[in-house]
Amino acid sequence: MELFFTLALAVGLARHCWTDMRELLLYDSVNAYLLALGLLRTCVIGSWREAGCGLLALGAVMLLLYLLSRGGMGEGDVKLAAVLGCWLGWERGLACLLLAFAGGAVVGLVLLACGLAQGKQALPFGPFLCAAGLVCHLQGAQLVAWYWSLF
Repeated sequence: MELFFTLALAVGLARHCWTDMRELLLYDSVNAYLLALGLLRTCVIGSWREAGCGLLALGAVMLLLYLLSRGGMGEGDVKLAAVLGCWLGWERGLACLLLAFAGGAVVGLVLLACGLAQGKQALPFGPFLCAAGLVCHLQGAQLVAWYWSLF
């Protein structure tokens, strides 16, 4: 059953990557699909507290960043992060955000250094969230354990 959910998640995240890279848009319909699947998965697994805390934590963090960025980040990123929080829970979800921001920073710096992007050019954040979300869905527990072992 988990394979079905993982494949369904990957399909939705791939759709988000495609539309965000082409149109700089993350569609609510895809977020609704991912949320419905995440809630169905939660029904099967039975981790309502983890899903709810993840949804609220990631949604709150990204909403705060959205408000502070004054248009530098889109509403779709906030919604996608909240949905990923439902799938990942709060701990793996925060690891997802860390990976997404680190990946976006590295790619942005490489693009700037190679002259392929300008300083104020929009870089879609959705693909970084999607990639980090899939990584954390598959290997998040190990990443979190490794992170905590550093302290």
